[in-house]
Formats: sequence, C-alpha cells, structure tokens
Amino acid sequence: MKSNLDDKILLEESPIRRLFFKYAIPSVVTVLFFGFQNIIDGIIVGNYVGSDALGGVNFILPFYSFIMVVALIIGIGCETIVSIGVGEKDISKARNAMSTGFWALLTISITLTIFLWFFAEDFTTILGADQRLLPHAMNYLKGLVPFILPIELCFYSDAMLKATGHPRFSMVIMSLTVILNIILSLFFVIQMGMGTMGASLATGLAFTIGCIVSGYITFNPKQQISMLKGKFKWKLLQNALYNGSSEGVSELASAISILVINLTMIKLVGADGVAAFTAINYINFTGVLVFLGVSDGLIPVLSYNYGAKNFKRVKSILNFAACFNAILGLSIFLVLQVFGNFIVQLFFDNNSKVITDLAAQGLFIYSFVFLINGLNVLITSFFTSIGDAKKSIVIATLRGVVFLLVGVSVFPIFGGINGVWLSIPIAEFLTFLVAFKLSLNASRKFLK
Repeated sequence: MKSNLDDKILLEESPIRRLFFKYAIPSVVTVLFFGFQNIIDGIIVGNYVGSDALGGVNFILPFYSFIMVVALIIGIGCETIVSIGVGEKDISKARNAMSTGFWALLTISITLTIFLWFFAEDFTTILGADQRLLPHAMNYLKGLVPFILPIELCFYSDAMLKATGHPRFSMVIMSLTVILNIILSLFFVIQMGMGTMGASLATGLAFTIGCIVSGYITFNPKQQISMLKGKFKWKLLQNALYNGSSEGVSELASAISILVINLTMIKLVGADGVAAFTAINYINFTGVLVFLGVSDGLIPVLSYNYGAKNFKRVKSILNFAACFNAILGLSIFLVLQVFGNFIVQLFFDNNSKVITDLAAQGLFIYSFVFLINGLNVLITSFFTSIGDAKKSIVIATLRGVVFLLVGVSVFPIFGGINGVWLSIPIAEFLTFLVAFKLSLNASRKFLK
C-alpha cells in the first residue's frame, strides 16, 4: 500500500461506500470475469467435446481447487500480514511477508509439478474417474500440470497487488487474463480439436501471461514493497499459513464436496449424474466467486483498520458488505429460479436431454444455497482479516465437510438424487447459525 497521506485518509476516514468501490468492486469485476471464463469453458467442452468430457473435467476440478487452495492460503495469509504491517507502519514486516510467500510458493509448485508429471494417471484414478471418463480427465490434467507455478504466482501476485494499493490494476490484469483464456480455449478446443487438454492448456498459457504482466509491479524493485525486497522468514510463513488457512480450508472444503458429490452421483445415476453436477458446479462456482470478490477485496481494508485499531470502522465496513452480499445472493437465487432451465441447456447439445433434465431439476433445489453462502463467505474472510483463523477454519470445515457429509449420507436415503441437491443448502444454513454466533461474540469483544 502506498505510504502517503491520501491512502491513509482513504482507509481511515473516507466514506465506507467509497472504500467499497475502490477495493471490493474491482475484485468483484475480476472474479466475474473469472467465473464467466469457467462457464464458457464448460459450455465449450460440453458442446464441442461432449458430456463425458465435461464429467471428466469435473474430476480434475478438485485438483484445480487445490492449486487455488495453496495460492489462497499463502497469498491471503501474506496479504493480511502486509496490510496489517502497513497499518502499523512496519514496512520491513510487509516486505518480508511478501517475499516469504513468493519463495514458499515457488518451492511447493515445483515439487508438485515434478510429482504429477510422473504419477498423473495414478492420481487421476485416485480422484475417482471411471474408465469412461478417465481419458478426458487425464488429458485435462496433462495440459494443466506444466503451468502449476505460473498459475500459483498469478493468484499470489493478484493478492499482493491488492495489499499494496493496486486493486484496479489487479482487476485489469485478471480480467484480461480471463478474456485471453476464453479466446485460447475457443482456438485450442474448437479450431485445433485438442479436446479437454486444449481447455487446460488455454488456462495455463493465459495465467502465465497474466503472471508476467502483474510482475511489472510486484517484482519491481522501485516499489516500496516488492516480491524480492524482503527476506524469507519462517515465522512469517507460519503466521501466513495460520492467517490464510481459513481461506484455504474453505477452498479445500469445496474441493472435498465436489469429490464427495461426484462419487455419490456415480453411485446413484452414473456418469450422467456427474455431468449434470458439473454444469451446476460451474454455475455455483461463479456465484461463490462473486461473494469471494467482495470479501477478499475488503480483506486489506479490514486488516489495515484492525492494525490501526479503528475497530468501529471495521464493524461499519463489515455491516455494509453483509447487506451487499445478502441482496446479491437474493438476486442470484431469483435469476436461477426463473432462468435456470435455459442456463443449464447452454452446457449440453441437443442429444443430452436426460442430463439436461437432471441438471435443471438439481439447480432448482441447489439455488437456495445463494440465500446464505454469501454471508458465510464474508464472515470467514472477516475472521481471516483480523488474524483469527481458528474461527474461519471452523466455519469452512462445517460448511464444506461436516454438514455436507452428513447430509449426503442421510438425505439420499429418503429423497434419492434430490436428497443430494438438498444437502448443500441445508449445510450452508446450519453453518450460518454457527458463523453468526461466532461473529456476534467477536463484536461484543472488541467491535463496540
């Protein structure tokens, strides 16, 4: 964050609405592009490669989520430390945090790439892909593996841009990256006929270019805080892992939920059920990304004011964001209730009526999740921003693992496949009851 008077006044004194538009809206625009890219990828694969290909890709999505988990844990963890450090006027701490995250991600990404290069097929089989979907899943994974490092660094660099006061530049870079991803996907899949590998190759190349462009600031030694200006500190890495673990656990829980539902669908209705869930998952992923855009965009603002001990301002920002997410969630729910059938049909060709009907039926029930999950995501990010990762981890684990596993185990016994869809909004609602109670306790403690 720029260490000048204007930035200090903006963060500590300007109207909440102005802060929201400077930090949250660029992040929302970025993730909207990102969600749009995922939907376009799904439409391209489903229509030009087939429903089996779409199902195969869905088995690799938990791994893609894992890549994001690593980037989020380290990225948001370091972003929080950088922002708090700037709020405390400790520039050395901010520099070391940024550099520590970079070296940690570099080591993890290279190790992961080498491992998957040699054990890709074994890994894909472990994820649950059957013989019908395995070739498509394998091709998607092979196209993704060489780009693990630049994808990780692109997400990390995006978090550092926000932490150092460049949210609009972050928005432009990520939006252009997504547009490039769509263009390359159209070219590789349709024009070159490369199937699912073409889709993952497009993602890898686009994010590599995005990483290079964002590095113009994050690696620039002329910046007060840049990627290579600090020193690697084990203690800061531990703090970052702790602070960011909540966001990472949230993504990991989402990956686990996808894996669990995939296996449940295979058991209940076979590969057609996985394909139907894949379409719903693309739509859900886009909606959740918008909530994450609001919440993650405000993390540096909340962290700065928390570090500066402006607790009443933290509460005001949180209340404003909660109202925004609630209205946004209701809007998404209404759109899916009215236009759900049409949206689902975009993912499949005319020969996939059985799958389309399954997906439309599931989306009608699944869409209730948007009435609640925006608030759960916000509360999780709030606890992350103030360095209270334990509560964030509790919320994320209950939301994506505990309540979901119980629901998927019980409800299908009575409701069949509808029980699977129903288990997800119920898990979100039960999680919200716990999250709301935890947030009230935090308010009584220091946000008076």
